[in-house]
Amino acid sequence: MYDLLIKGGRVIDPAQNIDDKRDVAISGDKIAAVAKNIPSLESQQIVDASGKIVTPGLIDLHCHVYDGGTKEGVEPDAAGVRQGVTTVVDAGSAGEAIFGGLPKYVIPAARTTVFCFLHLSSQGLTVMPELRDRAEIDLEATADTIEANLDIIKGVKLRLVGNVVASAGVEVVKMAKQTARKFGLPIMVHIGDFYEQISPTLTREFLPLMEAGDILSHVYTAKPGSVLRPDDTIMPELREAMERGVILDVANGRRNFSSEVARKGMAQDIFPTTLSTDVVLPSITGPVYGLTVTMSRFLALGLDMKQLVETTTINPARALRIENSKGSLKPGMDADVSILELLSGTWELVDAEQQVTEADTLIAPGMTVKSGQLIPAKPVAQPKPVD
Repeated sequence: MYDLLIKGGRVIDPAQNIDDKRDVAISGDKIAAVAKNIPSLESQQIVDASGKIVTPGLIDLHCHVYDGGTKEGVEPDAAGVRQGVTTVVDAGSAGEAIFGGLPKYVIPAARTTVFCFLHLSSQGLTVMPELRDRAEIDLEATADTIEANLDIIKGVKLRLVGNVVASAGVEVVKMAKQTARKFGLPIMVHIGDFYEQISPTLTREFLPLMEAGDILSHVYTAKPGSVLRPDDTIMPELREAMERGVILDVANGRRNFSSEVARKGMAQDIFPTTLSTDVVLPSITGPVYGLTVTMSRFLALGLDMKQLVETTTINPARALRIENSKGSLKPGMDADVSILELLSGTWELVDAEQQVTEADTLIAPGMTVKSGQLIPAKPVAQPKPVD
């Protein structure tokens, strides 16, 4: 007897190459079966997913959920299970000096699974732009924090902003690499200098340092540091990084996503490995909202549903090295499931450059299953259709 049966939905699980009408059975906190026409009598609880899309639990690889630790930190469940997202990754809100609040206060209060990338700057994002002074970097303390929290910390984050980066350039990236490499972890590097301090050649200089599994955030930024050259072609260093297995992450955000750059990039076969939100407290009510809105944006930009699900499930799971437990509906995996709805209408989705992408379909969270437990979707806000 199953505990929960999700019946009649369109199951999309790229990790298993499934895109078909299937039922998903759950026992306890694990996936028990994915098959056609599992009898309802075999389960204690039934969820009718007819007309909906059923996916492995969505994973937001880049958001900011240090609620109370930084002024822009979102409550994890507001970015997570109430948005149809079962795992979130805080992308450097905390450095070693302020990390302690995450495992002590934030993570225990969340139903959503929370991981993080530890910022190279000791104070994280409490003051921005960070890295104003070399004294903000304590490599030994950073390493000690990582070693004591390898269950939570999945890598080292660096934003290419601030005085130290402006003066030291690629040497700061080397510091992050040196620290991450001690633990076999990746680095996550933010490009797009909103403050316009950084050398315009820095992106070309540091990309050769990135290895398989390292993450390039804001791949479609239009800000200084963009991967587009002046003639709108992609810099060759990015193609070489892709070939080495560097992960290209969207990290939508308020300041570093351009739909025009995305179109130009995808026209040159620069497709995202992962979709993520970079959501913060001011943007959860718009223009970012959450991960399903970022998926809707890329549906309008030309990705298909399989690509959207792949970039929000198995690809981020592999980036986090948790693909043995999350990112797929294979029997034995964690019972994290997202039930999504496709709404028809017209929505105008605005990016960081105030460019509008018109979408005729909005992917909306319907219900979340987290560790086998049903959680109704209740996003803080969603885009309003155009009348």
